[in-house]
Amino acid sequence: MVDEGKFSSVLSEFARTLATEFPIQRILDHLVERIVGILPITSAGVTLIDEGRAPRFVAASDSDALRYERLQTEIGEGPCVVAFDSGAPVVVADLAGDERFPAFAEAALAAGLRAVFTFPLHHGEHRLGALDLYRETPGGLDQHTMETAQTLADVAAAYLINA
Repeated sequence: MVDEGKFSSVLSEFARTLATEFPIQRILDHLVERIVGILPITSAGVTLIDEGRAPRFVAASDSDALRYERLQTEIGEGPCVVAFDSGAPVVVADLAGDERFPAFAEAALAAGLRAVFTFPLHHGEHRLGALDLYRETPGGLDQHTMETAQTLADVAAAYLINA
């Protein structure tokens, strides 16, 4: 369930800072920290992807998110790359039962991760990377939460484009 009051506050806060001179790294770090307070997740990260280059994480809400971001980069598979390639969200409600990312799932489960929700960062047809949402318990997200998460991914993309 989305905390609507916090969501509204975050959108307002980030709308006001969009036109300021805040460093992009500080903004992205703050955004992923705020996302954890809004959505039913335990951590969040932002990964940038360029065609033909390895994904690189640029923000993580905590050390767990950083670990999960690195796993996808080091292993070379995971929902982040699929969201980037497809331009659509990728939902892994239960890593233990998902067969799409076997190497990532094995390592992530061993690290304590149980569910991943990844939303593409895009500007029109151009894709920048993904917003990765992590949870230590299995289970999906309802449609409203999915829409809210994509809106937050769009906020991150807007900052990256304007940086």
